[in-house]
Amino acid sequence: MFRRAAASFGRVATGLAGVQVAAAATVALTDKELSKKPEWYQIAVRSIEDALKRTSKYGYIESGATLEESYEALAKVSDIHNTEIQWRIARILFEKAELSKNHTEILHLLHEAKDHAKKALAVEPAKGSAGAHKWYALILSRLAKLEKNSEYETEAFKHLEKAVTVDPKDPYALHLLGVQQYNNKDYSAAVATLQKAEAIKAGFSASNLYYLGAAQKAAGKKNDAITNLKAAVQAHPKNRFDGKARSSAKNALAGLGLKPEEYEVKDL
Repeated sequence: MFRRAAASFGRVATGLAGVQVAAAATVALTDKELSKKPEWYQIAVRSIEDALKRTSKYGYIESGATLEESYEALAKVSDIHNTEIQWRIARILFEKAELSKNHTEILHLLHEAKDHAKKALAVEPAKGSAGAHKWYALILSRLAKLEKNSEYETEAFKHLEKAVTVDPKDPYALHLLGVQQYNNKDYSAAVATLQKAEAIKAGFSASNLYYLGAAQKAAGKKNDAITNLKAAVQAHPKNRFDGKARSSAKNALAGLGLKPEEYEVKDL
């Protein structure tokens, strides 16, 4: 992926004693062509390729080591004005902030992430970049809560809508949009959006099932709500958001009059 994109970069900062490397000026490098380059060049290119692949996944990365390794690789090319590189750096910084417990560090990482996301959008290709819009929206949403900035929240919603338009097959982007619609009390829209996410990848997130059930409950669809809230409780949590959603689903079911034995998974 990096070698295909590299043709338009002009140069790649390797981070090795400040040396700058010309990167495939007009034609993307094949594996055979790359193998003819110096070993340090090959290592630099492959490390960036690996980082781009790791940060292409729709879901969250909760490994601090993976984030740090990816950041070290992409930091070498952080001065290149390329959408795909800039939004991934923004993503990494956002997820590092999510793992941090230090308020000052969190704000610093988020604002740095916002700067890179804005750079990504400034050079966005005509077809659009779902990743750039999605992660910019996440960054703004987090800052909105920390800094009590309603304008950030409004802007985040617009970018989530754009992300879903560019890539309608990303269940996580649909989930995030559905959550925003739920928070805005637009329950019918939230149900439709969260159902689209489930249609793409059923059971991919306990959080999606919880919000779908919560939106259905708010819309007066009690039986549907119970079905999805039960599924949220019984789903295997894949990240910290899923764990919180399972707890919220239990509380919602209790509020609907169900007893734990009616929804808890029984040990075999």
